[in-house]
Amino acid sequence: MIKEVYLFTNRNVIVFDEKGEQVIDVQREISWDVEWYKHENEEKALEKIIKDQPKIYLARWRQWAEEITIDEFCSLLGHGRWYWEHYKRSPEAQDKTEDEEISV
Repeated sequence: MIKEVYLFTNRNVIVFDEKGEQVIDVQREISWDVEWYKHENEEKALEKIIKDQPKIYLARWRQWAEEITIDEFCSLLGHGRWYWEHYKRSPEAQDKTEDEEISV
């Protein structure tokens, strides 16, 4: 389960689980690397983050981190519209998110 996500200004992320260990597979799908970047893989990684509802921080110069929302996180990564369509706008998406929260 993902507990913390740190987004850096170069668009890379560091993702930690509940044990404080990095979640490399999620990091790899979101961090920008032209050779292996695939938009749909990034969305799958974002779905994992959305499901786990971790604390998300924007790493800043001279200040380690500022907490941001999942909405802001997806928007900063260029997935604001996708997030809105799949998790905010449609009633089915709302039901899906609520069901996942209940089952946790």
